[in-house]
Amino acid sequence: MMTTKKEDKEATGKIDVDTPHDSVVQRFLRETATVKSFFNEYLPADIAACLDLRTLKYVRDKFVDTVMEKYFSDYLYKVKFKDRKEGFIFLLLEHKSWAYRFTGFQALKYIVQIWDQYLADNEKAKYLPPVIPVVLYHGKGKWNLDTHFSVLFKNPGIMSEYIPEFRYLLLDISHSPDEEIKGSAVLKILLMSLKYIFKPQLRKKLREIFGLFRKIKNKQSALDYLETLVTYLMSSPGNLEEKEIGVPVAEVFNEGGEIMATIAEKLAQKAKWEVVMNSLREGLSIDLIAKITGVPVAQINEFKEKLQTQQVDAAA
Repeated sequence: MMTTKKEDKEATGKIDVDTPHDSVVQRFLRETATVKSFFNEYLPADIAACLDLRTLKYVRDKFVDTVMEKYFSDYLYKVKFKDRKEGFIFLLLEHKSWAYRFTGFQALKYIVQIWDQYLADNEKAKYLPPVIPVVLYHGKGKWNLDTHFSVLFKNPGIMSEYIPEFRYLLLDISHSPDEEIKGSAVLKILLMSLKYIFKPQLRKKLREIFGLFRKIKNKQSALDYLETLVTYLMSSPGNLEEKEIGVPVAEVFNEGGEIMATIAEKLAQKAKWEVVMNSLREGLSIDLIAKITGVPVAQINEFKEKLQTQQVDAAA
């Protein structure tokens, strides 16, 4: 059976992280309050009951070295138990927009890296902290894969004793009823958008999704989230047009027209620079690129130098 390019990249650990789906998840889960809301609503009740989510802390950067950087999950949190002074666990959140068979193996790599770094930082440690992997999925089809790691082995038989056994928690948001999508307004905006991004019902859900912005008290935060969401929706497979999104935006924000114009301009600029970057990679002359895009030669030269510097750093 042939694999797709994305499957090949995941199998080798080389995952493209700058997709529209990843970008919107990263932005909406940037605030600790939203993450707390997510885990409070979607962890199993018995697990959530024994954790003090007030102590939840983002720790991903500390556990990622230069080797793991290109394929490590973006969402790693440390949280203490309610009834233990020293005890804590790690919550590892992984986002998927398609069902990947070897997600369990991917999670195992993350977990081992976390433990390895933990022991390096705590030489006198006698025990390892638990790590709970949580997969947030919103692909088109149902996640019909078993979440136990052991299913990745074919008929292990007597070898079963030597195979690690754990499972990851799965939240299949695409097939969750709307009434079961809970949490803060910011979290519900994200999850509802992820749920419908591949579905024809998205257009009918826009008013409901944008209506949730009324519950965000900080206007500047609401505008920041709005820009991220509109950018995401306009790059969606449903080919939403600016005017379709503009109507529900205007119903929530008085300056809706101005907001949409600003976002459209930013998207146009981004698209223009993507053309510049791709043209440089194809070896087109700077004069020709300037003629095609309208970007001044000086800016293209400056961009080219930065691009070359990034390529050298990546190869080092």
